[in-house]
Formats: sequence, C-alpha cells, structure tokens
Amino acid sequence: MVEAQLARASGDSRRAQAALQRAEELRRAQLSGTPAAVPMASGPAATMRGQATANPFQQVALAGGEPVLLAAAGPAVGNDPLLNDIQRQLAEVREESAPRIGPNFAGRFRSGSGGLDRLQEYSGGAEASAAMPGIGGRIAARAQLYSIDSGTLDQNTGNLRRFGTNPLRLPGPSESISAATAARLTPKDTTASGVAFGLGYTRGESLSLDVGSTPIGYRVQNLVGGLELAPSLNGNLRLRLTGERRAMTDSLLAWAGQRDPVTSRTWGGVVRNTGRGQFEWSAGRANFYAGGGYSQVEGKGVADNNRIEAGAGMSYAFFRRPDEELTSGLDLVYLSYDKNLRFFTLGQGGYFSPQNYVAANIPIDYRARLGNLSYHLGGQIGLAHFKEDRSPLFPNDPALQARAEAREAADSTQSAFYAGQTQTSLVGGVRADAEYAITPQFKVGGLLRYDRAADWNEVRAMLFARYRFD
Repeated sequence: MVEAQLARASGDSRRAQAALQRAEELRRAQLSGTPAAVPMASGPAATMRGQATANPFQQVALAGGEPVLLAAAGPAVGNDPLLNDIQRQLAEVREESAPRIGPNFAGRFRSGSGGLDRLQEYSGGAEASAAMPGIGGRIAARAQLYSIDSGTLDQNTGNLRRFGTNPLRLPGPSESISAATAARLTPKDTTASGVAFGLGYTRGESLSLDVGSTPIGYRVQNLVGGLELAPSLNGNLRLRLTGERRAMTDSLLAWAGQRDPVTSRTWGGVVRNTGRGQFEWSAGRANFYAGGGYSQVEGKGVADNNRIEAGAGMSYAFFRRPDEELTSGLDLVYLSYDKNLRFFTLGQGGYFSPQNYVAANIPIDYRARLGNLSYHLGGQIGLAHFKEDRSPLFPNDPALQARAEAREAADSTQSAFYAGQTQTSLVGGVRADAEYAITPQFKVGGLLRYDRAADWNEVRAMLFARYRFD
C-alpha cells in the first residue's frame, strides 16, 4: 500500500497498479487462509528501482478543466474494509492510467450592459489523454469551440459614447442623434467564434504544464499556457510555484478583441502574465495557505497594466470518511491594479481592474459518493470592498485624450474621464457537481454554478462525459 501511494504521488501509475494488485492478492490470501504467490518483482530490488525513479515533488493541476469529484466506486466485494480500500484505490489507478476521452458542452452567462460587458458564452469540445510510458505522468490534447455574444448596444447617445472613438463624434449624452448616425457608430462585431487548442502534461502531484491558444477565429489571438510546480518541503509543508499566461475573459472586448466602427482600429485580446508563489501547510484535518503574486496585463492597442495579489486562508474538515467529506474555512483576498481599464473606449481593456479590492469569504463544501454516483455541493458567502480610480477615455493615445479634454473644456456636459467609484457589498456563490458511472469505463456528469462578485453576477453550466479505454 505504501509503495502504491509513493508511485501515485510520483505519477507512476503502472507501478502503483502493480503494487495494488499484489496487495489485493495478498489480502485475499490472508482472508481465505491460502498462501499467495508473490512475484519476484515485489522484492527489494523492485523497491529500490521505485525509489530511484520517484519524483520528490508534489503537484496540484493548474486551474480549469473538469470538476474534481470523489471517484465513483465499483461494487464492494465482501465486508473487509482493507480489501475494499485496496479495490477502491485500484479502480482509481486504472482510471488514472488508462487512455480516456471526454466530450463536454458548456455555457456561461455574465450580467452587464448589452454590447459592452454583458457576455453569453457557449462552448463544446473534447479532451483525449493517455499515460506516458517510460517517463510516467499523463499527456492530454484538447480542442474547444467557443461562441460568444455581448448583446446589442442601445442606440442612444449615452450608450454609444461608451464605445471606441465615439465620444469624439457625438454631442453630450442627453442630446439626440439621427438613426443613420447611430447605425454608423454602433459596433458591428458583438459576436465572435473560434476554436481553442491545447496540450497538457501532468505528473502525479509534482508537475503540471500546458500550452495552447485563445480561440482561433477571434479578431485577436494569443498564445497561452502555464507551468506549476508544488515541491513538498517536508511532510506537512508544500511550496506551490506558478508561472502562467492566461486570457482575460471578462468581456468580448477583453477576450476576443473588437474593431472601432469609425477608424477600423482593432483593440482588445487581453492576456495576464503572472508569477505566483504560495505556501501550504497541512495539519491533520486543517489546511492553511498564504501567498502572493505579480502580473503584467497587456493587449492589442490596450494600455499596459500591472497587478499585485495576496491571499491567505484555511480549511477544516469537520468529518472525512471514505465516502463523504465536509469542509469549511476562511479565504482572504487582496488585489490591486495600477490602472482602472474596465471600460470600452479605444485603449481600455474591458476587464475588472480595481485599484484596491479586499474580500473575506467563508466557503463550505460537501463531497460524497453513493454507489456509482459522486457529487459535490458547495457555496460561499463573504464581504468585498473595492475602489476604482477615475480613468481617461483613451488611456493609450495622448492625442485622442487631448481632443477629449478639449471637448470637455468647451462643453461641460461631456467628460474626458470615467468617474471612479467605491463599493462594499456581499459576495458569494453556490455550486453543484455530479458524476455517475454508467459502467466502470463510461461516466457522465454535469455542474452548475452561480457567483456574485463585485458588481456583476455569473452563471455557469456544463455537461460532460468520460470514457476509459481498458
């Protein structure tokens, strides 16, 4: 059993499966009183080979992908707890080591103003993965088709002034304009679609890396990816190091990019380049973490930005049994961006970027397995406070900004800056995930999530399937 645990931690699923099969045979022999035939490979020489190839690091996969659930168990054999535990672990290792394919269909719906920060996202795709012979670990390839829509921008002066270079071509927000002018200044690319591709590799709890693209077909495309290492410093303390380049998906402008209807200039497609470190300490039922990071945020024709982040928290397992677990805790979050670039005029980024954001959240999670059904119910509630500074209409173009300020000087109903704001509000969310094993090889599942953060809310839903080739 110990050899199997070490092998799984190092990503060597073949060795773990062999060790568990030997343990199962030995336990059956003990229960029946019949001597077991122990293969020579289980002797000291095999143990030394395992120690020589074991990876000393421990790893948790990069964010994203399918929900993590307790593995659905196969039929229990007998009433021996140890034998049942061995068989449960053996089923998990077979799941980890066998080739798999998993299709999915998902949707995301984010509140906001039509044509600007509102977002409807639909996606469908598949991931295929297989164990890597020789070096251990697992490689995965994925493709995902996305279709996003920001809705229709209301054709009144106040709303049209919020996009592109329109503030330089419109009167004050309370004045009316002709239908022809409104049509000319309305953004035409409020939808986008494309296919994102990616490759990933994981090795036990020691290493996770991936590389891919934002959807090919979007107006702006970017290379994205990440690397995460989580070395265990001792039995209870782990250091997690992450370097990643990720797309900002707050809005269609931030994710896909858009074109100004008058000048035909394209801007958007924002990515975040982040380095992060975090210490994690486990003490029985309690777990603690603290860390921080720094990001450079950039996009095509978008003003550059910087972000610092810090977080700390803990979780406690009120009970932890083979088939169920209940945890709760506390999460503290701090974020600070150099610039407020949440808007949609030329040079803005269309992503939430407060100058100060602090939040305290209390999460609660219940995970359980009932026969072939695994499920996860959870939620969180907390309090958040954020502050945004005023922001220039055109933060990346001094000439356009100077024209906006000249118009403001001549007409007090026009402004060359977006006003700042300060808010304190309740934040939180709920989630439900489930997975059912129709056969030991074929599983289906789904998830549903609702989140409220800052001044927006979001709903996510997904249906997925997984098939294992034995």
